[in-house]
Amino acid sequence: MGTIKDQLRLRLSEREGEMLSFLRRLIQIPTPNPPGETKAAMDLVAQFLSQRGIPYEIVAPHQGMPNLIAEFSGGSDGPRLVLNGHLDVFPAGDLSKWSYDPWAATEADGCIYGRGACDMKSGTTALLFAFAALHEIRQHLRGSLVLTVVSDEETFGPWGARYLIEHRKEVLGDCLLSGEPTSPYALRFGEKGRLWIKIRVRTPGAHGAYVHMSQNPIGIAADLIARLQSLKEIRSPADTALTITLQKNALTIDKAYGLGASGIISSTTLNLGVIKGGVKINMVPSDCEFEVDIRTPPDVCLEDVMERLREIIAGFPGVELEVMDQDAASTSPPEHPMVHALIRNAKQVSDVEPKPIIALGGCDARLWRYAGIPAFVYGPSPTGMGTADELVRVDEFLHVAKTHTLAAYDYLK
Repeated sequence: MGTIKDQLRLRLSEREGEMLSFLRRLIQIPTPNPPGETKAAMDLVAQFLSQRGIPYEIVAPHQGMPNLIAEFSGGSDGPRLVLNGHLDVFPAGDLSKWSYDPWAATEADGCIYGRGACDMKSGTTALLFAFAALHEIRQHLRGSLVLTVVSDEETFGPWGARYLIEHRKEVLGDCLLSGEPTSPYALRFGEKGRLWIKIRVRTPGAHGAYVHMSQNPIGIAADLIARLQSLKEIRSPADTALTITLQKNALTIDKAYGLGASGIISSTTLNLGVIKGGVKINMVPSDCEFEVDIRTPPDVCLEDVMERLREIIAGFPGVELEVMDQDAASTSPPEHPMVHALIRNAKQVSDVEPKPIIALGGCDARLWRYAGIPAFVYGPSPTGMGTADELVRVDEFLHVAKTHTLAAYDYLK
């Protein structure tokens, strides 16, 4: 018969076809956010649990964006582990740029193509099957296991994970595991901070031939944008434990996020995402507005960035600064037992040894870290995430699903 864990491994291998079938069905239910409608996809998740006799609760502060909570207790006291995944996805964008219908979940060349394939319907499916598999052997586990399947992650969770954490404290637990895209070679123990700002430049404006009558706000904005590049000089101190860990895993960071990622992971970055100004060619505009996405490493305080911003803008009279949104950077202990469980089981499943890194972008895991709960992310590669031809490799999906289940078992055994 083998050990309980041996039986669990065998059961996972026997269910590979079932996991792939469910994932494809989930992708085939469009859940772009905006508008964020996830009810039909949540019905599929609820049906999965009902068929296995697992109770659940739907929490829907927004009717079109339901959340699901399910939990069970093991055979003895122990830690409370939370598995969290989301159902909403990016919009598909220009369909002509896709090789396959983004809502068809086409399987080709060892991959499944579709919007949400890697972000994060594969990760959510992996956690769902882990929860069900561990429910079958719950008498052999300590503590309890919680599953939260949420909506509204792509717009930072006011109706999803953020709502649950604010109103349903039982979802916090002692540790969180998420299946957001990372790479089989990397597991995330933290993420960079986010500062979204809007800057508006106003001038009187004039006829395009009367440039002596008014400064051009687009020209002022261009000069200001050039000055803002100095924010990139704000970096994590070179001698912190975090920076040393990230330097040691530079090859993994580039493998997970693309060549060059290791060079910016300890630096403040900025992206000019939106710029608006002008009415027609023969008019001096009266205003120009632009929006900047600033990301800060964990060892950099958002207030330090804001101070530099104010100093720069002070040199441009009449310029207005608005903070649109912000999230502090967050980290969890990279030596946490869950980290070791994920590394150990990834090696056993596929002879892959993931390295602990932080994320360039953000996800719901940060909300647990803000509440003082260690939170870790392990998922498939982010291939095509947010662009055309998003995909998940079948072997990576199955690797992640098995690693999640076995790591959660080790954590609770």
